[in-house]
Amino acid sequence: MSRKPIDVYRGLIQTQISEDAGRQAETVIGRYSDHIYAGQPLAAHLSRFVSLLTKMMAFLDSRTAADLNDLTTAIDILDYFASTTKWWTMTRENPSFAIRPASHDPREFILSLSNVQVGGDTLSRISAGVERLSQFLEDQQAGSSEEIAQLCEIVVAAWALVSGLLCRNQGRNSTTEGDFESAYDIVRILLFYIPPSDYKALIAIRRFATNTRLPQIAEVAFSPGFESLLESSLAARLERVNGEALSKLVATVPGSFRMVLTNSLRFLVQLQAAKQGLDRVEEEHYTPLTSEALEQLESMGISAGNLQDEASVLALFRRMNPAEGVDERLGLISRRLESLIVDSTGNRDFLLRYSRLVPRLISLLLLLSAATSETEGMSDPDIKSGLIAMNELLSD
Repeated sequence: MSRKPIDVYRGLIQTQISEDAGRQAETVIGRYSDHIYAGQPLAAHLSRFVSLLTKMMAFLDSRTAADLNDLTTAIDILDYFASTTKWWTMTRENPSFAIRPASHDPREFILSLSNVQVGGDTLSRISAGVERLSQFLEDQQAGSSEEIAQLCEIVVAAWALVSGLLCRNQGRNSTTEGDFESAYDIVRILLFYIPPSDYKALIAIRRFATNTRLPQIAEVAFSPGFESLLESSLAARLERVNGEALSKLVATVPGSFRMVLTNSLRFLVQLQAAKQGLDRVEEEHYTPLTSEALEQLESMGISAGNLQDEASVLALFRRMNPAEGVDERLGLISRRLESLIVDSTGNRDFLLRYSRLVPRLISLLLLLSAATSETEGMSDPDIKSGLIAMNELLSD
């Protein structure tokens, strides 16, 4: 267990949600006020669950005041449970978010909870669970009676809500004892096991995929002269010579990422060009813009020498090959990016016009992820670090 339960519970009790975050939460959740779930307004369950997660984000950052950013992350986590599938397979041994594309509309899915009946076995287990939790908190003197009661209330809401979401995801309209057992485990994983980087990565991918800069970056075109210079560069030669080291990656991830170095440079050059108001990169821009791109990488801890030395490139490529199971997650992340970008632009044809955008983003993700990896074989935490770094890149 990565965090002691009593430390987390005390932290949640001590954490207060700012007025701004509270008002924003009411705005987001208010749309569910007219619907009933488990004998109470659906909005009440959602409000308590979001409150639990909002406080948790502040606690993980060693703060006792939760703000709008914490609320945003909490809403993203709710969206994750309400719009994707298979999240219930997370375990205490492997506590992580498998970032997936949405499979259904989260709002409609949440509304469908009003059609779910919370079974007697579920209610009985919730009642027994909250008695044990309340007694534990009192024995540990975690707070006043009122504070303990409030915390128990939001934990109960989390158990009930996750039970219902799991039930609906599996096509049922009545919860079972098994739904509670899974919900109980998932809430514990959220509170005590999932590392802070997983929470950050979940919001990072949405933030940079919906960043208003991204369409501007995608629209920056390259002249034939610039492309010719890039294709004859040392980075291009090294990736051609050492491309075989990426054979496992190319075989398992959609799209061709043999050009991971030059694709990354293309995106970074487009980013620099967009900042300068350029919509086309000419041959004369090659030296200044690629220099700025390399400086950007340097600022993120990636030495430009890694792209200019054959031994360094080969070592980098070996670290990029995915460890077991990571290849599937990379494919899901690619699809998640596509769906978020389409939703953000409101234009289904956007990715048809700029079909190279997502491959370039994945190439940069691989580069940033490999730079943080200390071993051959890219792991899921490496990918999460890469997602966080990409968001910082666009937020700069």
